[in-house]
Amino acid sequence: MKDLLHPVSLVVATLGFLCLLRDVPTRRRDAASTALAAVFLLSGLSFLFSITTMWNYLDRVLGTVNISVPLAQGCVVALLACQQVVLTYWGSPPEAARRRSRWCLGAGFAVIAGLLVLFALLTPSAPHPIDFTLYYAHDDWYATYLTLYVTAYTIGELFLARSCLRLARRSARRSVRVGLRIVALGATVTLGYSVVRIGDVIASALGTSLTGWEAFAWACGDIGAMLTLIGWLVPTIADQAQSIQYRIKQYSSYRGLHSLWQAFYSEAPEIELPIHRVDPDQRRRFRRISIRLYRRVIEIRDGRFVIRPYLDAAVRDASEAHHQARGLQGQELLAAVTADQILAGIAARAEDTRPAPEQLTEFADSERHTSGRPMDDIDALLDIARHLTHRPVPTPYIERVFA
Repeated sequence: MKDLLHPVSLVVATLGFLCLLRDVPTRRRDAASTALAAVFLLSGLSFLFSITTMWNYLDRVLGTVNISVPLAQGCVVALLACQQVVLTYWGSPPEAARRRSRWCLGAGFAVIAGLLVLFALLTPSAPHPIDFTLYYAHDDWYATYLTLYVTAYTIGELFLARSCLRLARRSARRSVRVGLRIVALGATVTLGYSVVRIGDVIASALGTSLTGWEAFAWACGDIGAMLTLIGWLVPTIADQAQSIQYRIKQYSSYRGLHSLWQAFYSEAPEIELPIHRVDPDQRRRFRRISIRLYRRVIEIRDGRFVIRPYLDAAVRDASEAHHQARGLQGQELLAAVTADQILAGIAARAEDTRPAPEQLTEFADSERHTSGRPMDDIDALLDIARHLTHRPVPTPYIERVFA
């Protein structure tokens, strides 16, 4: 059972670690993200060390029989401590979180040290990757070792389930609430492993064995661990899905603004920012879509500034009447009128025809109210760009704008 479930759990842990590893460099100061990545790494190592092939390999390479036992279980204790660090930083102020995290990690290291000392007192004569607990259950030192491990494991899982449920009730984010409840469910399932291992200690003292419960113990341990890992991944996957969606919107917006940018650039090429002057080491940064989109928005705004002295109130009035007759209203009307103003303004600048001072006006979309978020401003420009998409390059004669 162990060699059947552990590889599956190892794959889940590895995929989760790789998923989290992507964000670790950008969140170096985020202790919770680092601790969560450590949870997946330690979980994967604990499964890897317990697989029979790796168990025998480590025995041969390190020269210590059954060394995988303290290695794997040490990883489990460490990941339990790291899980508490994650929850502490998610649910407490930074200063309190740092103080509690030091306590959690200190307790974890103390348990690991105790396990190593007790394991050193064992006298294993042959490797037992299968049924190791049943084979050594009669050994008093191993009974002490197992009692320490199971006690730490059970306390860690109980604290994990309780903390997750409490934090889930307080969280405003749906993905965090769902993920924490799955973690709590996984922690509860793993208690089946604890019950069997406690039973092993008691059964040994009574001169009997729980051999028939081994498959149940490993099933609870692995299924519970997989649920826990999946639960931790839910908020991360939700965040990355939003990030991907946002990145796709950035690419789409960049392409969508091309017609508007091109209209300004064809008349005023000086709006293009001189990237060739940027330090070569910084040019790679300027190729990011976020920077390219930001540049495009700035260049469009510069283009609007260039043609602003050529905005004629007569064009705006005629455009408003034209589009209101078509049934446009609200923000769509403002975008359509602004598009007409841009076309007429570009044409007027090409002919160097300025309106009389009393006829000078503002862009219609200056009356549009946005939330101030960058993508809302971009959406306003995209509305204008859509009204330019199917129009020819304007001629200077105002009436031709509406031909």
